[in-house]
Amino acid sequence: METTIGSTTLTRDQRDAYFDLLNADALAELMRSTWTWDDRALRRTLSELITELTAVRELQAGRVDCPAAVLQAAECRVLASVGQFVAEVLGPRLLAAAGNTFRESLLPLVEATGALTAEAAGALDALAVEVTGHVIERAESLSAILPEDRWEENAFGGAATGVAQVAYSAGYLLADSDYFAAVGLGAQALSIASSPTDTGIDGRHSTLAAAEKTGSWDPALVRTRATATDTGWQLTGEKYFVPGAESAHRIFVIARNIGGPSLYLVERDAAGLIIDPLDTADPARALARITFENTPATLVGREGAGGRIMNQTVDRATTVLAAEQMGIIDRALKCLSQVLPAATDSESWRGYTRKLAELELLRACGTALWYRAVKLQDGNDSDTAAVAAALAHIGCSNAVRQVAQRLASVGPDMDPAILTTIATRARHTDLLLGGPALSHERLLERLGI
Repeated sequence: METTIGSTTLTRDQRDAYFDLLNADALAELMRSTWTWDDRALRRTLSELITELTAVRELQAGRVDCPAAVLQAAECRVLASVGQFVAEVLGPRLLAAAGNTFRESLLPLVEATGALTAEAAGALDALAVEVTGHVIERAESLSAILPEDRWEENAFGGAATGVAQVAYSAGYLLADSDYFAAVGLGAQALSIASSPTDTGIDGRHSTLAAAEKTGSWDPALVRTRATATDTGWQLTGEKYFVPGAESAHRIFVIARNIGGPSLYLVERDAAGLIIDPLDTADPARALARITFENTPATLVGREGAGGRIMNQTVDRATTVLAAEQMGIIDRALKCLSQVLPAATDSESWRGYTRKLAELELLRACGTALWYRAVKLQDGNDSDTAAVAAALAHIGCSNAVRQVAQRLASVGPDMDPAILTTIATRARHTDLLLGGPALSHERLLERLGI
C-alpha cells in the first residue's frame, strides 16, 4: 500500500527494505558517522527505537495475535520515529550532499515521516471501531490467570513460562503478595550460581540483596565486604531497596572479597543482621535497608562469580517484571471496557474508543517483547536472552507507564482504589531495578554498543 501526502510516498517494498536495514548496528553506525555518539539524549532515543523496531518485527512475524490495524499503526509509527531520529542525527548533512554515506538511502524515509504519521493515525481510528465496548479477545498462552494457591508450583518449577504466568497473574490481580522477592530475585540468583543440590536449599522464602545506596545494579559499585574466617565468611556493609526482606527466611547477598563480587547466603536470624524497613510508595511491596556487621555467611557457587550472577539475575528479574507489567495493563484495559463514558454523543464516544485503541497498541508491542524474552530465557544463548530481557523491560515499562498515566482521562469513572493501585504498581515495577535511565544504557551495553 502506498501513502502519499504531497510528494512523499513509501511503497510496501520500501518499508520492508527499511525494516531489513534498520537494525541496532546500522543506527549506531549512523550516530558514529556524525560524531553524535556521546549525546545521551540521542543514545536514549536509539535504545527506544531498537526496542520499538524489535516489537514490530515480532508482530510482523505473527508471534502475537493482533488486529491488522495494530500492526499497521505500529509499523508506521516506528518508521516515522526513525525518520525523525535520522533528521536529528544528520542535521545539516540532510539538507545537502556533504559526503555522509547514510543520506541517500535514508532521505526518502525522512521525507515520508509526515505521511507515515498520518497513516498511523488513520490505522488507530480504524482500530477504535474494533474496541468499542470491549477489549480485544486474548489468545496468548502466558496470559492465563493462575489462582494464588498455584503460584508456588509454577514459580519454582524451573521453567521461565511458569514464572511468567505467576508474575502476569500477580499483575492482573493487583495482588498484595510480594511474590517478586523470591520468584524474581532469590530463586533466580540461586539457580544461576549453582545447582540447588549444591546447597541443599531452594529459592522459596528468599530474597536477594544486591543494590546499595545508589540503587545501581552495577557489580563494580558493590562495596559490601566479605571476609574469610576459620569457620566460613563474614559480611560487613549495607544493602538498600531489598524486596521482601522482613518476611524472607534466607537472604542471598552480593558482597566483594579479594576475588571479586560473590554470592553469599545469610540466614534471617544470623548475628549482626539488621533489617530496617524503608518508607515505600507501595505498602504491599515493602523495601528495606539491610545492615551487616560481621554477619556469618555461606558462599554460594564460585568465588568471584558475583558480577555474572548479578547481571544474569537482573536480566531474569526484568523479564519477571515485564510479565507483571503486562498483567497490570490487561487489568486496566479490562476495567476500562467495563466503564463506558458518561456522555453518549458520537464525539465523546469516538474520543473514548480512540484512547482505548492507543492503549491496545501499547499492549500489543509490550506483549511481543515480553513473549520473546520468556522464550529466549529458556534457550541456550545467554547473550541473546540478555538483550531480549533488556528490550522487554524498556518496552513493557514504557507501556505500563503510559497506560497508568492515561487511565484517569480515559476512565474517570473507574474505582479510585484501582486507579491508585495501578499507578503505584506501575511506578514500582518501572523503578525497582534502576529506572529508565539505567535500563536504556543496560540495553546498549548488552548489545555491545
